[in-house]
Amino acid sequence: MYSHVLQTTFFEGVNIQDEAFILSRFQKRSLSKNQVLFYQDDIADEMYIIKSGALQIYRQDEDRIIVLGHQFPGQTIGELEAVHHDKKRLASVSALQNTTLWMIKTKALDEIIELYPLILRRMFYVVSDRLAQADRKIEYLAFLDVRIRIANLLLDLYANFGKPVEEGALIDWKVTQQHLGNMVGIGRESATKALNDFQKDGTIILKNRLIIILNFKSLYEIAGGTGSTDDRRWHSHYTYRTPEEF
Repeated sequence: MYSHVLQTTFFEGVNIQDEAFILSRFQKRSLSKNQVLFYQDDIADEMYIIKSGALQIYRQDEDRIIVLGHQFPGQTIGELEAVHHDKKRLASVSALQNTTLWMIKTKALDEIIELYPLILRRMFYVVSDRLAQADRKIEYLAFLDVRIRIANLLLDLYANFGKPVEEGALIDWKVTQQHLGNMVGIGRESATKALNDFQKDGTIILKNRLIIILNFKSLYEIAGGTGSTDDRRWHSHYTYRTPEEF
């Protein structure tokens, strides 16, 4: 949990001279679970930094939802449209759980960027991460086999939320099977069947909306044997340097 916005990675490595000025430019906003923050094609007039909770980035075509990515505490959302000349939102965003945000209007963001140009570098890193996630999403959706999609998704989830437990490797993030299906472009029934099949053959255990991986070798073989743990992380951890350090 972050107590104020200057603790987040958005401001990491930035030598803030007037903290009160920066803090005065942000406002708090709260979302309840499943509440939409904005829709695709909405006009952007603000950027957000997550204080607590979690957001999903998605596109919807009639009744079909494809989840493009997730953002968690300390991370930004809506930053690209806030500085781009085309202010249309590229995707929709909603809360996966009760979420608190810091919001800054684009005019105030421009003021801060003018004072601290290093912030633009941080925004570039965020956009780079989003492109990497999009590339992997396109790669997974190209697979027709549901088992391949789910195997890759489980390895991705392990890379981001995995921790060792007595039985194997726990994916320490509770998520519905509907949401898992949305993440790889399939229905809940197909996702449930694939997960049950993996459980029957001893690859995973399903327990209270949590997943424990028992057999990595099997998952990697089904996934195609590609993608290291580092490659599968959704958000990079950068070391920030001032211009004098380059």
